[in-house]
Amino acid sequence: MAAAAASFGLVTYEANKFLDAQLQEIAINTSKKTPMDFETEDEDRLVVRVWDRSGAIVYHGGPSVDMPWTHQPGLSDAVVDGQPWRVYRWSTAHHNALIAQTWSARREIAAFAAKGAALPLLLAVPLAWLLIRWSIGRTLREFHRLSSAIGNRSLEAREPLRPTDIPTEIVPLIAAINQLVERYRQALETQRRFVADAAHELRTPLAALQIQTDNLLASDLSKQSRELANELGDGVRRSSHLANQLLEMARSEGSPAVCNRTIDLAALITSILTEFVTSASASGIHLERDIADPASVDADDTAVRKILSILIDNAICYSSRDSVVTVKLSLTENQPRIDVMDSGPGIPNDVMPFIYDRFYRGAPQEIEGSGLGLAIAKAAADRNNIRLFHQRRTDVQGTVATMIFNQCSA
Repeated sequence: MAAAAASFGLVTYEANKFLDAQLQEIAINTSKKTPMDFETEDEDRLVVRVWDRSGAIVYHGGPSVDMPWTHQPGLSDAVVDGQPWRVYRWSTAHHNALIAQTWSARREIAAFAAKGAALPLLLAVPLAWLLIRWSIGRTLREFHRLSSAIGNRSLEAREPLRPTDIPTEIVPLIAAINQLVERYRQALETQRRFVADAAHELRTPLAALQIQTDNLLASDLSKQSRELANELGDGVRRSSHLANQLLEMARSEGSPAVCNRTIDLAALITSILTEFVTSASASGIHLERDIADPASVDADDTAVRKILSILIDNAICYSSRDSVVTVKLSLTENQPRIDVMDSGPGIPNDVMPFIYDRFYRGAPQEIEGSGLGLAIAKAAADRNNIRLFHQRRTDVQGTVATMIFNQCSA
């Protein structure tokens, strides 16, 4: 609309300029007087010649051009002094009249009209480009904000996405995403409840089996029967441990993150290592503590204790006899870092991405385990915004399990 208005204004200006010149020309020719000061260009003026029947000029107007008489009535073209003209001739009973106009005046009007139509459009193109760029950029910024909000949402988030400053056409998409997330959350909740209920129900019969097995071992058995009873007891203990881990996993996945107190990481490490002294000594494992940089964090004490206990337990299980398991506390860019280093067989690089999957075990078959420990630890770490990762040791054979907290407590 702006380009059309500008084109109309420019063309109207040139047309009015030419038509005003014609009005002036007609007024002068009608009065048969030659003005002292003619306001228009000679190019825009009309050449007017009138002859009587004897061939004598009775009137002439316009520029001083020797315009010859043409015998062709009506419109025609003529060239005078190398300049093309558009000529109109008519005759009456007493006079012959001729009016001529230069072709250059007509081409000037056409060129100006073309410029008047094209120039505003050409100027409007970059303006329209800037406007479209701004509009699309504003919309994409809202998309980026929405995608960031989706990416930063935690698994425990229950509030639906709010379509604030989002184009109306996108609102149904957001509503569909909210419905999909809600269905997925309900499915996970159903699965969690099933696992929790199944694990809880299994604990009672497994506890009864454990009691019966202990009673059986306390009785007078033959050597072969005692070996079978011991195998049965080991299987019951492994099943009980698996049920407890399933219940722990279900509870941890369903509970929100809690940041309830400041934890002295050095004291926590000492406390947990004390709990593993007996089992480590029975396996011939020596436990070491390396407190390079004492630090404290604000976190869920139960979750941090659970994660670190799982990592130390795995390090003891996978380490060979007469080896060392070291728990090191240090600071990396003001972020507390705990490294649990073992001297086990190490984790192959091709299975490293799968070690946090449920029931996945990359360890040798002779090492007992359910494949749930690292899955529970990873879920608890993610829920409490703790970076947890494993890597192969570079100094000796073994694995390093690392926990990195966001920052030290104030």
